[in-house]
Amino acid sequence: MNALPALARLPESQPARELRADYLSLRVLDALLREDVRGCMSGGAVVPREALPAALLRHAGEHAHWLRVANYSDDYCLWLPVAPANFMQSWRSAGLPLIAQQGARLRVLHNLEEVLASFARELPGSDAALYAAFAEECATATAHGIICETERERWFSEQQRHREFLNDTTWDERLLHFDRLGAFLDHPFYPTARAKLGFDADALATYAPEFQRRFELQWLAVPQALYHPSVQQDAGWPEVWPRMADVGLSAALAATHALVPVHPYVWEHHLDGFLREHDWAADTVRAPRAWLAVRPTLSVRTVVLEAAPEWHLKLPLTIRTLGAKNIRTIKPSTIHDGHCIQTLLAGLVADEPALRDRVLLTHEQCGAHVQHQPFLGYILRRYPSETLQDATLVPVASLLAGTPDGRLVAQVLADQFYAGDLAAFMGEYLDLTLQLHLRLWLRYGIALESNQQNSVVVLSTHEPRLRLLLKDNDAARIHPRHLARRRADLAMLTDSLQDRRICVDAALPLAQMFTTITLQLNIAVLAEGLAPLLGQPPATLYAALRGRIETVLDRLAEEGEEVAYARQVLLQDERQYAKYLLIAATLAEKSDTGAADVNKYYGRSAPNFLRPET
Repeated sequence: MNALPALARLPESQPARELRADYLSLRVLDALLREDVRGCMSGGAVVPREALPAALLRHAGEHAHWLRVANYSDDYCLWLPVAPANFMQSWRSAGLPLIAQQGARLRVLHNLEEVLASFARELPGSDAALYAAFAEECATATAHGIICETERERWFSEQQRHREFLNDTTWDERLLHFDRLGAFLDHPFYPTARAKLGFDADALATYAPEFQRRFELQWLAVPQALYHPSVQQDAGWPEVWPRMADVGLSAALAATHALVPVHPYVWEHHLDGFLREHDWAADTVRAPRAWLAVRPTLSVRTVVLEAAPEWHLKLPLTIRTLGAKNIRTIKPSTIHDGHCIQTLLAGLVADEPALRDRVLLTHEQCGAHVQHQPFLGYILRRYPSETLQDATLVPVASLLAGTPDGRLVAQVLADQFYAGDLAAFMGEYLDLTLQLHLRLWLRYGIALESNQQNSVVVLSTHEPRLRLLLKDNDAARIHPRHLARRRADLAMLTDSLQDRRICVDAALPLAQMFTTITLQLNIAVLAEGLAPLLGQPPATLYAALRGRIETVLDRLAEEGEEVAYARQVLLQDERQYAKYLLIAATLAEKSDTGAADVNKYYGRSAPNFLRPET
């Protein structure tokens, strides 16, 4: 299940911090089991209650199953209460406490810090330090969760006095509204996603999407020799982009310098150190005046320009989210590669009748970096506003979010656009999602990292009623030889990709990307969350999903595509690949995992919910 039902199961009478801590404990323990951290599942054994050692029974509560983990050199072992599961893992946590046993000595572990210390037992000091740092991340997630939950309650109380939001607002206002709702919903799998490591309470309230407060950008004038725009700046930048005089600098400075926007958090906390490190302090000029009012989107480091809301600006931000290694700077390669892949996708979509009028793309051409450094640069993303004037845009990440009136966002949209038929809404979404991504994968050799933030549902009162908008596609996986068999002209674009990890020469990386992003995040998480509202168990929804996938695969086979491998991986294999983000992004070094990208480290441990036997 997704995160919110776990929180809903906890007693409302508990104080806020205890409530949040218990909720987080469930998420962390589930992730440890799901990712088989330190071989806890593969090297452990599930023991029924009646087979427990007698000494444990007085601590065992009512739990029917316990996982015994004894992967240590001495006689130390951990006992974790578990329950059967079939979504993303075979066993899930039944919560705290855990029991540590060493010989006849028992110790009951009541908090995550103790649990993580036990998981780190016998590790070298540098490796054990990663677990200790994660314990601090858990504390931050709890604290940030309480702050954000307080703000959600305040905002919802205010919203209940407002009119129905879908009426009498513009498309960009509606998008920001649904972004904010989605920000209150945790990532389905990364357990401490609520933590924005680096932000204190004031920074969280000032810059986080849960608060969505207006702030102004700071500007740095850098020498032209260090400034590398993706295209000439008179070739498409927003009209509201400042000139030197706008930010309080001499107009004559434009002859030698260019303006670079800087997030106020970086401006205050890290810019001076960056400039000193690269000996740029003497050659750059801090503008004395802030310029351009913005508001944060669901992506935190991406902000919308209030004076030109069709433009979103992605800025380096020196915080970490979804893992200690996921610092939110911007690699210069992503500026070029994002536009390259957008151009590639536009060419493919235009040639596919089933997709031509149903898939939209943001324009990703404009951006710049300062001498190839990831902490100074930006990407300008323009939404196709000419086609969105009467539309409602909602990130997939927001569909399971709650709203002030108690409905989920998906229900609100079904009521507004499908006469209350939630099944019809989700059916149309599933058909288009599968048609798009299976076609890209099997016909063209492309798998997109179009996660819940980067995939946006576009709804209208006229046809086509439902479309998908894709953005931020700089981390795709592309098989150039496969693509060249269909579109040699577009395959040539891959020669210029700067991040060569995008290009692969095997089928497996495409299958892993489709499974972990499109299938699990963008489809299965919704099935788990909406099953109670649809009055059906998830297994029934998965049986229908299997039928939809078979229909698309059969159609592609009729059109001459090779689908046997996809059929095997998706419908027949006993296990699916799962993304091991906690290990790769937090609990292990790259040298240990061998992962070229911490966001693409996989294990094959998830039960295949599309197999009839599952």
